[in-house]
Amino acid sequence: MRIPVRVELDKRGINLHSVRCPVCCGDLESVDHILVNCSFALDVWNRVYKWWNIGAFSSSRVSETLQGNSTLAKSAIGKKIWQAVEWVCAYYLWKNRNMKTFQNNPFSASVLISEIQVKSYEWISGRIKGKHIDWLTWLVNPYVYLD
Repeated sequence: MRIPVRVELDKRGINLHSVRCPVCCGDLESVDHILVNCSFALDVWNRVYKWWNIGAFSSSRVSETLQGNSTLAKSAIGKKIWQAVEWVCAYYLWKNRNMKTFQNNPFSASVLISEIQVKSYEWISGRIKGKHIDWLTWLVNPYVYLD
């Protein structure tokens, strides 16, 4: 995955003020850190998992996270739905990183979750043929769509 995180930009000789994560100011900004291991990212992933009522998030690598959790979905459509939610979550975590980096105006975790719910619903309901996705069910109990 080629994402211009600070560690990679530094390797290319681009002069940066810091290679630390702009969101948490803790660890070095790598792809795994900004999308999975950052304290903010972990909070968002755990909120997504809570929304889906599937326990706690436990991945430490983007490659594991974005491949779709095959143990959750019982059908091919369910797998596509869950994977779409994961990709939308990663997109918004990256967007949040950019909002912090370039405008110093990051989202709150609550706002990000709302955006993830809306955008994943819009994406899925427009692409899954033969399966109606109800908005209120999506907000309250999206797990039913994994069958």
